[in-house]
Amino acid sequence: MLISWNKNTFTAFMAVMVIFLCIKKVEAVGFEPEGFSFDNDKIEIEGSLRPFTSSIEIEELNMRRFLVKIYLHAQTPSAPPSFSVKINFPKDNINQLWNSQTWSNKSYFTMPSYDRAAASFAIVSGLTINDQNQITFTSRDRYENRFINTFVQEKGDTLVFGLGLFEDNPPISQIQDYEVQILVDFRNVHFSNAIYEASKWRLADKFQSITTAVDTSKVPVYSTWYPMHRNIPLENISRELDSLSAFNFKSILVDDGWRSLVKMKIDTVYNYDEESFEIMTDFNQKRKDLGLKLYLWYSFPFLGGNPAVSEKFEGKYLHYKAPLQNYVLDPRYPEVRKHLISTYANFYSNWMFDGFWFDFLSNFYPPENISVNDDLGRDYTDVGIALDSLTNELNKRLKSINPNIFMGNKFASVGPNRSNYENFLAGFVGVNSIKIVREKMVNNRLLYGSKTPFLEIMGVHPRDKSIEVARKFQAIMYGNPYLSFYITTMPEDNKQTIRFWLEYWKKNYDVIMKGDFEPIKVARQYPAIHVENKTKSIYTLYEDYTLALPYSMTKTLDVINSKESELLNFVISQPGMEYSYEIYNHLGAMTEKDILKTKRKNTVEFLIPSGGFIRFL
Repeated sequence: MLISWNKNTFTAFMAVMVIFLCIKKVEAVGFEPEGFSFDNDKIEIEGSLRPFTSSIEIEELNMRRFLVKIYLHAQTPSAPPSFSVKINFPKDNINQLWNSQTWSNKSYFTMPSYDRAAASFAIVSGLTINDQNQITFTSRDRYENRFINTFVQEKGDTLVFGLGLFEDNPPISQIQDYEVQILVDFRNVHFSNAIYEASKWRLADKFQSITTAVDTSKVPVYSTWYPMHRNIPLENISRELDSLSAFNFKSILVDDGWRSLVKMKIDTVYNYDEESFEIMTDFNQKRKDLGLKLYLWYSFPFLGGNPAVSEKFEGKYLHYKAPLQNYVLDPRYPEVRKHLISTYANFYSNWMFDGFWFDFLSNFYPPENISVNDDLGRDYTDVGIALDSLTNELNKRLKSINPNIFMGNKFASVGPNRSNYENFLAGFVGVNSIKIVREKMVNNRLLYGSKTPFLEIMGVHPRDKSIEVARKFQAIMYGNPYLSFYITTMPEDNKQTIRFWLEYWKKNYDVIMKGDFEPIKVARQYPAIHVENKTKSIYTLYEDYTLALPYSMTKTLDVINSKESELLNFVISQPGMEYSYEIYNHLGAMTEKDILKTKRKNTVEFLIPSGGFIRFL
């Protein structure tokens, strides 16, 4: 529904924040601080480096993007020195700050900021009020940045972007040579572009090992998480597999609860409960007949909960997880790694499914409190390196059985975390969670692009309203859709909502997952998201925002209303313009089709159904 505003209202209305919908991509006006050029004078090193000597090299990689290399050398092996590296930058046009980690206690500033991603590595960005990058930096060294912290300090008309090296818990080993590389990006691009490029540089080895993005033959994915959470038997879920084809699902992720159906003895000898064996066999065969891929999820893959396992590896575990009443096995022992590898390899040989989801595989151990026990034959001292060895050996063993086996994502998912025991693969049901779910989706997409490991499973309760189902899907649609529900008890309008939005995601995959991705308003936790490619532009609004229609429509524009309210505001680029439009509700049904004739209007309002969208043609 179209609502008109008269010209007298325009002056007051223009005070509202405007996000311009530029259908033809136009480079934003650049900010070049007067008299600012990046050289050695802009870099300060504070702290005593003795007995090390230092040198600095600056290389311009491309326009306004620099690589800083700091070298330290000592005549003899010595303890690493504690020091800081600071880059001074004028703060005139920086209005927001973004950090992939929590701000350190060395940071102090007054401007709005974001620091909830909870990543294992730091990328810091200073940006304008319109989310344009002014400075983004990150670093890497041979210690994987374990002894580096980042900070930002506001001093007068200057912002100091800094790295603190070897200040907290420095390595015990001595060094003679050390190099840290710092990437500094001053390009005037959307901050999402600067962050993603910094992440690709920081995680270059992992990005290079991935030759393709998301495999669209595997998504969308149906998860058994929510039905199993509601104690619905697997045989009941099996009977519903035929119905999944109507939703265009391509694969199934079986929740961690599947292990309670299969009774296994310890080590490499397996006995199954006969009834459960038949249930799992029938489920596995039926999904094969339907051409669906199957993945099994382990939330805590390296626990020794069985008393026999605990006794066999007594003293060879890292710590005890009280809530789970399980020991965490210590991968620094070769016999532990052998046990774990044999367990999974033998189980996989019997079942031959498409892959495992190993939750916490890349970052489960290092953050935990590690117990210091007597050395009973460890061949590694570092837990992280031992875990890398376990991962590599496990991959090698499983790929010798099936070269195409899936072993989970290369990247560790980032937050924000929602609980102390947050799993990599989490799930949500109520609409109250969608804001933090959306935030988590954006952070993973910012850092990893279309290779995002975001997998927040969307559960659908039988009593969910279909509008809520649409809004929940819109909170995950810029990641990989993983949905979980029980079809038998689902109302027809919910089924239609899911079918429509899964089809919308598939049809618009190229723009949603491969197009330019631009979350809006960092300090407000991304209340709007914009994606576009050469043929289409999509905005999704999660909170109130005023949008400006472009001068001419050179590509299709969808504006999705994921708010509770129906009112959407638009500013007209030039009075007298005409726009053809269609309005759809959350079920995908067209409710209105017309031509917007602006005449002397400067602003217009539309009533767009919650969970629905307006399409400008």
